[in-house]
Amino acid sequence: MPDNSLFVAGLTGATAITASSLASWLTSRGNARAARVQVDATTEAQRREGTRQTRRAAYLGLIEQAQVVADGLRVVDGLATTESEAVLTAHRDRHHRLRRAVTLVELEGPATVQVAASNLLIMSGTLTTALAAMAENASSENRREFQETLRAYIRLVTPFVDAAAAALNET
Repeated sequence: MPDNSLFVAGLTGATAITASSLASWLTSRGNARAARVQVDATTEAQRREGTRQTRRAAYLGLIEQAQVVADGLRVVDGLATTESEAVLTAHRDRHHRLRRAVTLVELEGPATVQVAASNLLIMSGTLTTALAAMAENASSENRREFQETLRAYIRLVTPFVDAAAAALNET
């Protein structure tokens, strides 16, 4: 009977080399896939954080500008007609800065924040109209209408802040 031990040893060696090579290939392929998944996850996390920071800056800019508009108009009620003209001119400048801040928010989104920002801008325009009417005729009716419009404007800041906070929490 021929000695098969050499044949068995050769076959065992070849099987071991093949199994080792296959295991090595599978491991390297798995490692490459895991590395790709990790890179993709890191890239996505960085993209989300970048979006969040850009949105946060835009939202904060709008909140600050909305506050500047409100603060600039709180003193209007006791002003004479000539002083109201100067306040109107200053408000128009603040309104234009608010418009730029709203445009930035509209670029960043999402829709709920865009709508809240647009509502602020619209009400700021309504404030311009009410202030112009009061500068033209400082009647008690015009003063009352202006004060109501100012209060409505100030109330619109909270929905914007809430929508902005929700949008930041989603990203």
